[in-house]
Amino acid sequence: MADTKDTIYEDLSMFIDESGSITKTNMSFNRYFIIAILFTRKYGRIKRYFEKGIASLIQDEKYKELLKNNGEIKGSKLSETKKKPIYDRIIRNCSDDFELGIIVLDNTYTTDAFIKNHARTFNYILQLYLDNMFRHCSKYSKNTRDIRILIDEQNISTDAKYTLDEYLEQHFTVMNPLCRTVNVKYTDSKNHSMIQLIDFISNTFYRNLEKHDKTSIETVKMLLPFVCGGKIFDFSTNHDTKLLLDE
Repeated sequence: MADTKDTIYEDLSMFIDESGSITKTNMSFNRYFIIAILFTRKYGRIKRYFEKGIASLIQDEKYKELLKNNGEIKGSKLSETKKKPIYDRIIRNCSDDFELGIIVLDNTYTTDAFIKNHARTFNYILQLYLDNMFRHCSKYSKNTRDIRILIDEQNISTDAKYTLDEYLEQHFTVMNPLCRTVNVKYTDSKNHSMIQLIDFISNTFYRNLEKHDKTSIETVKMLLPFVCGGKIFDFSTNHDTKLLLDE
């Protein structure tokens, strides 16, 4: 990061969740592993509109009871029809305030050696995405001072928690500078609305790719204009992953 007198640097928040598994078993049901990222410098504003969407949703007793019993509403428990007004509310009010990253690993192309250590695989995929897509295509890649990453702790192994922070800090502040510092923290999604939101988004793309769920076509099309580079980051040998965008 080359400082100039007139450069204004800002911090960037990244919220990360995943859907699917890194695996070679039951491939007919576990082909895709999705990592979804929400980038923003104004997460308080997005959080407010997401929570308004949830408040509207729980006017329905079914979802009110679900929230009461589980402390949150998971994206997998919500239809795309129910997610749509929540996405729409955020897009209408915060369209300039965020960007998405969608990483897709096709397990068809993975090797046993590659997936042997899930923590290492996750770290490597995330680093490659930040280097190859975020660095060159994101509106946030310039003038970023500190990057703060928050991840749902339920999806991350203990090994990953100890290595990701150090791995990204070394790579993006020393080896291939992108920012001044990288700070990674983990939280229970029940305690953070932004992790709940990225869980919704991760599940939307998982349904589209893994389940070929036609109800996800409209919501994916709503979100695609906000995806960094305008496309998913296809982490597969043939780069032939295609979203379901037509009936």
